Amino acid sequence: MSLQLIYRFLSSTTAATWYRIAIAALVIGCQPATILPARADSSMLTAPTALKTMLSNIDAAATGRKLPELLRYYSPNFNTSDGLNKAAWQQSLGQFWQNYRNLSYTTTLEGWQAVENGYTANTVTKITGVQKIDGRVMNLQSTIASRQKIVGGQIVQQQILQERTLLSSGSKPPTIELNLPTQLQANAEYNLDAIVTEPLGEDVLMGTTIEQLVSAQAYTQAPKYKLELLTAGGLFKIARAPGKSGDYWFSTIFIRPAGMTTLTQRVHVVRDK
Repeated sequence: MSLQLIYRFLSSTTAATWYRIAIAALVIGCQPATILPARADSSMLTAPTALKTMLSNIDAAATGRKLPELLRYYSPNFNTSDGLNKAAWQQSLGQFWQNYRNLSYTTTLEGWQAVENGYTANTVTKITGVQKIDGRVMNLQSTIASRQKIVGGQIVQQQILQERTLLSSGSKPPTIELNLPTQLQANAEYNLDAIVTEPLGEDVLMGTTIEQLVSAQAYTQAPKYKLELLTAGGLFKIARAPGKSGDYWFSTIFIRPAGMTTLTQRVHVVRDK
């Protein structure tokens, strides 16, 4: 595949797709997590049956694309730490389900606490899916951590704690090892190492990194980027963290003649008090 075709392939697929990656994990709202200390050792054994049943039903409804059943578990006042309300969340979910028609959701309860009229639950959801674009198969694998506040059997609030999502395509997509902190100090220097782990041989490798502030608007906006022709098997950068605190998506994109891989990680940027 020539470099020109690589560019055409990337612009016609990734630019319209990669920024939606996070939606795969966020739209359901039950997602590796930091563990609540009170009951973390035996969460599934000690958790109330109602909570375990609710999480199982959410997985089943999402995997089966049964929207009316799914909506029963979300409060009309549902909101997320990313600025999504229920209407925006539902719209994003519909868009995602149109793009990925073969999805599987698996949620594990990591910790829980009783609160007035409900629970606070930390969960891990793994999502896999397949999408076809212009005859090419795109494979999605996502693991997201979140904390939910559940009142009266409905999710009222969601905070995303960790997020890492892989999107790959082709017969031999690059395998990426990403070394990036999950939390950075605003304006501080940090190291980003994104390594392609297998030998490239004579293959041409192109790639880039992107950072995007997480917001409700970012779910529908494709970021701008420019690919670089890489002389080594990866990207190795000393960079400076954004000056504005908040959550950011840091994405690395690598493309070779036989495939493409995008790896996205959520990073919390904080300021010292």
